[in-house]
Amino acid sequence: MNRTPRRPIDRSERGIALVIALFVLVLISVVALAVLLSSGMETSLAGNYRLSTQTFYAAHAGLEEARGRMWSKHPSKLGALLPNPMNVGTALYITNPAAGEVVAPTTLGNAYYDNEYLSEFGVAASTLGGAAVFTPSVSSLAGFPGPDYKWVRITPLTEQSEQMDIDKDGNLSALPIFYDGLHQYVQGSFPTLANEPTSQKQVYSLTSLAVLPYGAKRMLQEDVAMAIFNFTFPAALTLDGPSPNFQKPSSVPFVVNGTDQSPGTGNCPPNQGSKNAVGVVTAPGVTSVVNDIANVNPNRSAEYTGGGIGPPSVGNVSTALPTSESSPAQLEAIVQQIESTADYVVQGPASSLPNYGTASDPVTVVVDSSNNGDAGNLSLSGNITGYGTLVVRGTYSPAGTVGWNGIILVIGQGNVQGTGGGNNSYNGAVFIAKTRDASGNLLPNLGTPIFDWSGGGGNGIFYNSCSINNAMNNQTYRVLSFHEVPE
Repeated sequence: MNRTPRRPIDRSERGIALVIALFVLVLISVVALAVLLSSGMETSLAGNYRLSTQTFYAAHAGLEEARGRMWSKHPSKLGALLPNPMNVGTALYITNPAAGEVVAPTTLGNAYYDNEYLSEFGVAASTLGGAAVFTPSVSSLAGFPGPDYKWVRITPLTEQSEQMDIDKDGNLSALPIFYDGLHQYVQGSFPTLANEPTSQKQVYSLTSLAVLPYGAKRMLQEDVAMAIFNFTFPAALTLDGPSPNFQKPSSVPFVVNGTDQSPGTGNCPPNQGSKNAVGVVTAPGVTSVVNDIANVNPNRSAEYTGGGIGPPSVGNVSTALPTSESSPAQLEAIVQQIESTADYVVQGPASSLPNYGTASDPVTVVVDSSNNGDAGNLSLSGNITGYGTLVVRGTYSPAGTVGWNGIILVIGQGNVQGTGGGNNSYNGAVFIAKTRDASGNLLPNLGTPIFDWSGGGGNGIFYNSCSINNAMNNQTYRVLSFHEVPE
């Protein structure tokens, strides 16, 4: 029997399986280790992102805390603690210490010392030892913890603190920055365009520091200014549009006075002197209104006093009006801006307002068109005195002893149908412009404004820059810029 001979065993191949197994095991270990490292890195990145996001929102909450308390109607407003205007070299801090914690941003060595102030103003925060400090009485509600910001600093904005040449003159000024509703300006460099001084508001810089219990920090900064609507009032009564329809009441006590009634002291701006009693935007319009006044029997020209020619004091104010008040589209944009921050928006027709305000607490009310296409008319009667800004999109029909201290804007239908008999008055300014037709469609050009008043009694319109300023100060603060401060 033949047998196949065995192949000799190559002993050099012994152990190769073990080597391969070890190699595969090492490879698997490396892959597993890479997965673990990757997972750990992702967890770390996710944790860092979570902390970064938490500190961002904590710091942003501080900014909103300050901006909210700057508003005159905030239930816990800063009030007199916030100077207006605020001088460079002064600061106001809102602190938010945790239980048992000391937050002293102007005390050198404190855990939350304000190192950023030095880079902005060139002096240490410790020089602000007398800076005003405001600590909210409530930092958490119903068991929910409040935001983890530690302090918010409010300072006047300057070119130096912002490191930005706002007026493009090649220098970084240390003077405060102001805002006119459209642009920012260095103090003292306002254009000679016919802008009311009351329409220029200081720009404040808000800086917020947030520190989480884990030690994560973040600092945010934003510049804010009062959300004023950039509006010029060149007369006690402005009829903005061609061929104004003006019907003067025959009552002797009814007057229109363009001489500023503001005392120019306290919180009031400087007295503006004499403006036109009635302002129109075309030469034929001037002639038409003058004739309407003179043709009343007897002639009532003497009841219209103020600047310009006269009596009656009626002038062409077209060159004094900015372009924003010369077209329906731009006037409508201003109305939308006012409405976006109004205290009350009433759908017309209306015969009353939800709030008429007070001298210390003025309101902003817009009577707008309702969804069914109504023009947004407002009819007021009785013994009423309002304070603030009143915008009427339809026809404004006051009767009896109705008056207003502040701003009346009849923009839309541009129609005032008044009846007198009372002894109240309008102190501030009245502005009438027709921007829409009877169906509510936007006009390509301004239509005919109407001012038709019968009776009169003791009613009248008196220019008052203090009342105008008080009405404008009712607005909230708008964010002009926002950025993060690198640590």
